[in-house]
Amino acid sequence: MPPGDWQSPERLVITEDECSVFFVEEKGRRSKVYDFAKLQVSAGIQRWLARSFARVTGPTCGVKRASAAEGLWCGVQLLAGYLAKVDPVVYEPAHITAAHIKESLLAVSLGSRKSHVERLRAIFRADKELSTEARNAILHGRLPAHESKVQPYSHEEHQELMTAVRHDIRVARDRIQEGREVLAAYRRGDLGPPGRFNHAEKLGRVLDTLDRTGDVPRRVTPSSPQGGIPAWVQALGGVSGLVSRLTLTLTRTETVAFCLMFIDLTGENFGTIGEWPAAHFRPDGDLGGPALALVDEVKPRRGPSLEFMVTSLEDVPASLADVLQMKDDDKHLLRSAFRVYQLLLDLTEFARRHGGDTYAFCYPKVRARGGLAWGNGTHQSGIVAWAAGHGFRPEERADRPESEGDTPGELIDDGATTEQDRGKEKAEEAADKGLAVNVHRLRRAALERGGRPVAHTRETYQNYLRTSRPATERGRTVIREALEEEVTKARAVQEIPVLTDDFLARAAEAPKQAAADIGVDTETLARLVSGEQDTVLVGCTAPEDSPFTGSGKPCGASFLDDCLRCENARALPRHLPVQVEAHGRLKHLQRDLDPRL
Repeated sequence: MPPGDWQSPERLVITEDECSVFFVEEKGRRSKVYDFAKLQVSAGIQRWLARSFARVTGPTCGVKRASAAEGLWCGVQLLAGYLAKVDPVVYEPAHITAAHIKESLLAVSLGSRKSHVERLRAIFRADKELSTEARNAILHGRLPAHESKVQPYSHEEHQELMTAVRHDIRVARDRIQEGREVLAAYRRGDLGPPGRFNHAEKLGRVLDTLDRTGDVPRRVTPSSPQGGIPAWVQALGGVSGLVSRLTLTLTRTETVAFCLMFIDLTGENFGTIGEWPAAHFRPDGDLGGPALALVDEVKPRRGPSLEFMVTSLEDVPASLADVLQMKDDDKHLLRSAFRVYQLLLDLTEFARRHGGDTYAFCYPKVRARGGLAWGNGTHQSGIVAWAAGHGFRPEERADRPESEGDTPGELIDDGATTEQDRGKEKAEEAADKGLAVNVHRLRRAALERGGRPVAHTRETYQNYLRTSRPATERGRTVIREALEEEVTKARAVQEIPVLTDDFLARAAEAPKQAAADIGVDTETLARLVSGEQDTVLVGCTAPEDSPFTGSGKPCGASFLDDCLRCENARALPRHLPVQVEAHGRLKHLQRDLDPRL
C-alpha cells in the first residue's frame, strides 16, 4: 500500500497552456505523458481528443499496457491529421460530420483501415460530444474486408516447430533426471571416497552444495571478495553447466520451449502462460480418476471484471492412452497439458525453492558481480534466442498482429501502430528466409484446431476465423460440397413428365400405345385425360400408391412441395394456367415465407 499522504497523479491536465494525458501501465513498469497540444488542430478538438483518450485509458478500462495506449494514440494522431486539413476549420467536436469521419477513414491505407476503425470505436464508443450522425459513422457498419497477415501455421510448419519444442523438453527432463541421480548416488555414498581423480564424487559434492545452498562452492580471496569459483569447479562445467543439471538453463530458452508447448496444447496467450502460478487445485483429488488441474491466470486486456480467469489443464482421456503410447516410454506426456504442467513444476522446483517464488516458470540467472539470482516468468525476447538456436527465423517485433475483432479491451492490447503495420509488410516479404517463430501464429493454429474460443468471446473467435486464410478455404470447401450435394439432389428428383397436345391427340387415336409410352394402363390414362385424378397443380397416376404415405392409403402429400417431385405426377396442358398463377403468388409472398420453402 502507498503512504497515507500519497495522492494519485492527475491523469488529465487541461489548462490554457497544456493539454495532456498521463498513462501508467497496470504493473507500474512504464508510463508516458501524451501531449495533445502538439496536434495541429484547434484547442477545442485537442481537449475533446484528450478527454476521450483519458476516458478509454483509465484504470477501470481494458487498456493495461503501454503498447495498447500507443495503438490508441496512433488512431488519435491519424484522425487529428485529417481534421487539421479540413476546410472550413473544425473548432468543436459537434462540428464534425459523418462525411468527415468517412473521408478520414478513406485517407488511411487499406491494410491499416480495419485496425484504425477498431481503435476509433474503442475511443469514441462512450463519447457524448459527437453528433449522432458522426458517432454512427464510427460505430456502425461492417468493418473493412481484411485478411490477417498473421496466418496460422500449416501442418508441416507446425510439425517442424513442435518437433524442436518437444526435443528441448525431453533434453531438459533427461538432463535434470540424470543430475538428480548423481546427487542421490552421492548422498547414498555410492560415488566412492573423495579423491583428486574421482570426478563423479566431485560432481556429486558440488551438486549437493548447490542443492542445499543455492550456489556452487566458492573461495574468498583478497582479489575476489565476492568469492571466486575454484578451478576444479570450473572443470566440472562452471556455474551454468552445474546449475543446469538441477533446473532449467540460465538462458531461459527451455522456459520458452515449455511456453510454446502450452500455447499449442491450450490455446492461451504467451504472456498469460508465463505468469501461471505453481499453486493449483486438483478437483480429482489425485485419486486415480481423470487428472485435472485448475490454474489461476490473469489477462488484463479483458478488463477489470473479466481479467481473472481459471484455466483447466486436463490429462489425456484414458481411452486415448494406448493410442498415444510412444516407443520411448513418454506415453502421452507431450500430448497432455496436465502432464507437461506437472513436469514443468518438477523441473523448476529447485529454482522456486531457492528463489522464493510462487510462479510455475522459474529460472536461475547470474548476477553482474557473480553468484546466482533467480527470475520468474517469460518474455518474448527469449524467443529470439530460442529461434536462433534451432535455425528458425525470429519474428520481428514490428510483426505484432493487430486485433482481429476483439472486444474493446481485447483489441486495445493488440493494437499496432501504422509503423507496425508497415513492419508487417516487410516481415511478410522476408518470409522466404525460413520458418519464423511467432506465438500469435501458433496460438491461431491451436484455436482453429480446437474449434472453440479460449479466453475470449465467441464473436472474437469467429473474427479470428473470418480473417484466417486456411479457415476461409475450409469454409468455402464445406459450402461448395453442401451446394453440390443440393444440386445433385435436385437433379436426382424426377422431373414431371408433360403430356403435350400432340400426345393427347395420339392417345385419342391409339390409347393402348399411348398408355404404354408413359408407363400406365389405358384406364389410368383415361382418368388422367378426363381430370378425374387431378391434384391442384398436376395429375396423379396412383393416388393410393404414394411414395410419401405408403401403399393402400390416400395420398396426403403437399400439393406445393411433394406433388411437384413425385414420381406419380403428370402435367397436362390444362394445368399450365394454374401452375403459372401459383408461381406468381409464391413469388409475391416470397419475402414472408420460410426460406426453406
